[in-house]
Amino acid sequence: MLTRKAIILLSFWGMLGFGLQAQNNTSSPYTRYGYGELVDLGFGQSRAMGGVSSALRSKKHINPANPASYTAIDSMSFRFEFGASLRISAYSDSNADQRKWNGNLEYLALQFPVTRWLGVSAGLVPYSFVGYDFEMKQAVPSSIVGGSLESTSFYKGTGGLNQVFVGVGVSPFRNFSVGANLFYNFGTIEHTSTVSFKNTAFKSTEQIKRIEVTDFNTSFGAQYEINFSKERSLALGAVMSLKSELGADAVQTVTTASVDTVSLSFDNKFDLPLCFGMGFVYNLNERLHVGFDYKRQIWSDVRYFGEKEFTDKDKYALGVELLPDGNSKRYLKRVAYRAGFNVSNSYYDVNGNDFKEYVASVGFGLPLKRGLNPTVVNLGFEYGNIGKKSENMIKEQYFKFILNMTINERWFTKRKFE
Repeated sequence: MLTRKAIILLSFWGMLGFGLQAQNNTSSPYTRYGYGELVDLGFGQSRAMGGVSSALRSKKHINPANPASYTAIDSMSFRFEFGASLRISAYSDSNADQRKWNGNLEYLALQFPVTRWLGVSAGLVPYSFVGYDFEMKQAVPSSIVGGSLESTSFYKGTGGLNQVFVGVGVSPFRNFSVGANLFYNFGTIEHTSTVSFKNTAFKSTEQIKRIEVTDFNTSFGAQYEINFSKERSLALGAVMSLKSELGADAVQTVTTASVDTVSLSFDNKFDLPLCFGMGFVYNLNERLHVGFDYKRQIWSDVRYFGEKEFTDKDKYALGVELLPDGNSKRYLKRVAYRAGFNVSNSYYDVNGNDFKEYVASVGFGLPLKRGLNPTVVNLGFEYGNIGKKSENMIKEQYFKFILNMTINERWFTKRKFE
């Protein structure tokens, strides 16, 4: 008969296999650019707090955004965490409005201690999502046809990049921790655009960009806690991932109907950016946590199909968590209440325009039992606002429901039988 531990491990590897085949959870037309919609490494607690993660340390949750946090796990615990989301998006431009639904399993991870000063984590997380399907009609003056040349453009994109990671956190001395993650990046992204003309004298054209990625990269982190008293402390955190060249096979194919097909190969002409960030979390009596993060990604130095066409990305996040009383007999006092907000700019331009993304979030950590280290169901809600409504851009608004579960088990205790 399978033990509870074996069931958890089998579930992890089964969900890992499912995650490798799962589709992405976006239909945003903005995923047409670059690697698509980038995904932060934060899990349920972090996302409900607006994405605060650099200095976040928790005995109940995994925080892969800073591997130094792995030392926060209790020395007798084993932790398994997974999350899924459901998203409804509304798109509007100067001509039309549209709504779409998407949902999917997003991430899963496990974490366990090796000693009191060393923790290990591993899991599967997304790096980016690509998923869109839309068309645009145009009519431009043309002296050739003696009037307007009418055309219809179809755009479709699928895929995304995923990361399997293994990380370790070490605490060389009291209140200070460092850590590192090793990521294996893999995935396929395909962008297809087709232009057809109402006047049959003009041939339709199809362009396909296909990228297959398999390579490694690393990230590093450090955290330091300053104790002002038994009830008040300040955690400082810093993270960095170095710029890395991606081992990628890519082909760009342009086909003109009944005329010609031209293919160009791009090997090893893709990069991931240098990223760094810092933040703090103020803790009051293990009940109130207030945090702030700043992160920067140097996309202007990144090659994409051999070209440097991106802009640097900055993100600011603010979040708070309130846990009234984790040991109370009253359930609502044992619930963690979270809220946050973040703002960032795009790493690409759309028709020469840059834009910002605003995200507001709220969430709840629902413990399934009393105790110092319970299993927790995390519910989160996000509202996002991207772009602006104009002739050259699309305004996107979305609501996202996030379900995350953190299973905490005590695996390393010796039980006594009478």
